[in-house]
Amino acid sequence: MKKSILAFVALVAVAGIYYMTIGSTQIVTEIKKEINHEIIELKKSGFIVEDRVIREEAEHFVIDFNNTQDITKYIKKSNNSISQSEVELLKGLKIGVDIEYTPTAKDAIAFDIYPIKLPMFLYEEMREDNESIVAIDKMLKEKLLLVHISVNKLLSGFDGYLKDINTKFDNGKSNGHFTIKGFSFNGDIKDEDVKNLKQNIKEMSFKIGKEIHIALSDLKVFIENPTDAKYNNNSSNYTLKSLNIENRENGENLSLIINDLSGSSKDTKKGELIEGIAKIDIASIDYTTGSDKILLKKANADIKIENLNIEAMEKLEVILNDENVSFEQMIPLLKKITKSDLSFSISNLSLDNITSNGEKMQGFNIKAFAKTNKDFDWNSINNDPMVLMQLGNIQANISISNTLFSVISQDPKMMMVMMFAQPIDKNGTKVYDLEFTKGSLKVNGKPFM
Repeated sequence: MKKSILAFVALVAVAGIYYMTIGSTQIVTEIKKEINHEIIELKKSGFIVEDRVIREEAEHFVIDFNNTQDITKYIKKSNNSISQSEVELLKGLKIGVDIEYTPTAKDAIAFDIYPIKLPMFLYEEMREDNESIVAIDKMLKEKLLLVHISVNKLLSGFDGYLKDINTKFDNGKSNGHFTIKGFSFNGDIKDEDVKNLKQNIKEMSFKIGKEIHIALSDLKVFIENPTDAKYNNNSSNYTLKSLNIENRENGENLSLIINDLSGSSKDTKKGELIEGIAKIDIASIDYTTGSDKILLKKANADIKIENLNIEAMEKLEVILNDENVSFEQMIPLLKKITKSDLSFSISNLSLDNITSNGEKMQGFNIKAFAKTNKDFDWNSINNDPMVLMQLGNIQANISISNTLFSVISQDPKMMMVMMFAQPIDKNGTKVYDLEFTKGSLKVNGKPFM
């Protein structure tokens, strides 16, 4: 949805009253009017607002999500791709909101947001696990899942945090432990929208006995224009110090450790078309399953998509959710997508080296470019559906180290490929140059098969 429910609670304080500093009394008066207006709008949109208590310096109310049918209609106005079944998962959810006016010398308003009741489907899944239900009800009663947001008196920025969580639970089979530390965020507000949102999580961990352990540390995220669903220069940057996943259920020995991950993405809209760029770098991936241990070093990816008709793509995604959709219904949207000169490129997909069970080998590098054929004759499909193979052209270069290639070539499927297409030896690597045009594939300049 364009603005999440949690973001909404921060934004209602500034909608329609973005202006320079005025007296504290007048600020509070205007904010109270706006809060009251937004609550009326919530009620019109299907949300049930109950238990409202209004005082001079504070107020409290509860938002009930039971009317999922009307809520879906409201959300679809800004996010047409969301389905009724997805919103239905919120049924039964109740969110408490506590508001304090002029909480500090620099802040105009502060919110505490916390669940009072979780969605109904979660309780249905736990109906035979009374101990878990009791533990969750205790967490809700003690407001352990609480988000605090403060908006400054200039109404130009906000900051907040998720209350630290350090709780133990017992699911009847084994003890568990859940922690979140140092979850904070802040952002700028301009023209009634959130800008330049920053989020930090110092530590998050989830354990069930000795069988399951999931932990991350030092996650930092920066998002420009996070509430803009129109792809107008949306960008993000993120870093993660480590992610650790362990699973030893039923005697399994599965471990995944990712160290020093960083990435970025940017969307730019030009008319009906968007350009998207994504980049990710990972220092190391340590993977263990059973007795096999694999260590990957320096994984990188640079991906770009150009001239994507996002409106047609979103409509296509919607109709694809319909089990009864026919290919004929998709053709108008596919025409619109392909005629925009859509292209997709991988300027770098690489892995520096691999260590498999103590044996170290150099990695690989892939470059690729794909482009749709905007002059494709759609009428030709009526005579031969296989002409769809001519809808796009692809060029790719794959370079694999000799040591890695010798391991891969032992796979029976790769043996079959090598019977028809031998690689080129170049600078100590095995190279494949691929070209797919007009439904025909060439490998190293020769027709494949």
